[in-house]
Amino acid sequence: MSTKKSHKQQERKRKEQLQARANIDAFRTQLEMKIRDRFPELGTDHPAVVAEMDAICAAGLAEGMIVLGKMVTGIRTEMGVNPEADKGSLIGAIVPYVLGITMENPIENGQLDTSLANAAEIKTPLQVRLYFDNEVRNQVVEWVKARYPNVTTRLGQPIVKLPNVVAEFKKVVKDPDFQYLLEQ
Repeated sequence: MSTKKSHKQQERKRKEQLQARANIDAFRTQLEMKIRDRFPELGTDHPAVVAEMDAICAAGLAEGMIVLGKMVTGIRTEMGVNPEADKGSLIGAIVPYVLGITMENPIENGQLDTSLANAAEIKTPLQVRLYFDNEVRNQVVEWVKARYPNVTTRLGQPIVKLPNVVAEFKKVVKDPDFQYLLEQ
């Protein structure tokens, strides 16, 4: 009896390992295709791209980053809204830029951040903050809730739990009069 149970456990573990490898291969392939199609000037062998890709895979973030990229791209496509270009926890990382999570090329603007380039320094689940204008943030959250089942709140802030990634949706107030009151 224990041999059957042991064999089933080994088979399940083998399937999990194969699925993890498949996720990593899919992540690398999607990233390389996006670089070739949309950012050929980067090249798939750019040191920053290679370092981040390797670290993200080693930290088990590949699937979560792909889903987050699809989510932000969906918000952009269907709602015409982007996260704030100069705010967020992934600003300066090249892979999130290629996946469409962030809006500015960190190599071009000279603000490359290497925090996603070292797997040993990445804490999982990765805590990602996306900032949206106060006028549309609640609509963005409703859009996400309608398409992703893992939306909840933490300390009053909406979050979505993805594989090894937790994305928090924050507000940015752009009204200078209101901002002045907040600073007082």
